[in-house]
Amino acid sequence: MEEIRKSRWEGNEHWFMFDHQAGLRRFKNISSLGSTTTTIALRALKYQLEKEMGFEITDDLFLDIFRKVSNFHPVPALGAYASLEFIQPLQRILERHGVSKDYLGAIYRVFRIRVANPRCYKSILLHVPHSSTLFPKESKYSFNDLDKDERLLIDYYTDELFIPEYNPNQIATVVFPYCRLYCDVERLVNDPLEKEGLGIRYIGKVQTGIRSWDYRSFNNAEDAFKQHVDYHASVSKKLIDMGDSTLIIDCHSFSALPNLLNTNPPDIDICIGYNDDETRPDKVAIGNIVQHFKSKGYKVGINEPFSNSKTFSVPMNYYSIMIEINKRLYMDELTLEKTDRFVSLKQDIQSLYSALIKN
Repeated sequence: MEEIRKSRWEGNEHWFMFDHQAGLRRFKNISSLGSTTTTIALRALKYQLEKEMGFEITDDLFLDIFRKVSNFHPVPALGAYASLEFIQPLQRILERHGVSKDYLGAIYRVFRIRVANPRCYKSILLHVPHSSTLFPKESKYSFNDLDKDERLLIDYYTDELFIPEYNPNQIATVVFPYCRLYCDVERLVNDPLEKEGLGIRYIGKVQTGIRSWDYRSFNNAEDAFKQHVDYHASVSKKLIDMGDSTLIIDCHSFSALPNLLNTNPPDIDICIGYNDDETRPDKVAIGNIVQHFKSKGYKVGINEPFSNSKTFSVPMNYYSIMIEINKRLYMDELTLEKTDRFVSLKQDIQSLYSALIKN
């Protein structure tokens, strides 16, 4: 082992981060991403580890440590995915390379800062806004009045897929009771999609003759706005009661068929969406969610085909992430019947929750 000394990288961060042609190729071998971005991220991680320990470490030692920590399951933000039980294996690696046990703290700080315990939320609020096919009793419309394109917009069975059958103490749920065609509580007031007839209330073009058209809405503007405001107020109250460090999971599905919201659906199984603001979960938490589904064989898109996640105006710190499931995974969109994969998908979704909640 080299004599402990100041890392030769200190003061040379620019070279360290950006000269990725020489000496960095080996790092690509341990990442399934195999990209320059990942290479730079790994080299940066090695640099931080050297700074914490106070001396330069060899590539072999770093790779040995990284392989043990990551187990070859990268997340997009870094290229590392640590299990919770890795301190003792790291200790054995360090001892084998002649490093004192005194440096365990440095290893722990570097990897746990970046690959943190994903159980970082006090509670989870499952928000299910689009699963219902019902209209209010006073409405003159029903599900039977929807045309084919409108029916493709409903997130069938997402309440069943996401909400556990038992009632865990740290998981709360809120489900909008009416069809999104009656009132879409996910839309913004003055939403840009209003001009396309896809705002808080949906306005559809209906043919009345060979060359004549009329416009139909399942709700009037005043009632839709009132429903929207009342719903947001009730969810905001629940969120405040739950307190800080709550994670909202915005629960959706999307059609595999061309529809009013997506004329060219991509070949994605599960979409993970988040906002570019203070409600965005930590990058490691996002990576762990992505990895959870990838490890079960799903093709995951990040902010694709849909982006962002539902937020509410409350004076507290909370986080929000959207999970959208391709309907082809669990149902026949023509018959609306569940398929044989429904139960296993439900288990895959709900097994994520225990990894996101603090013990």
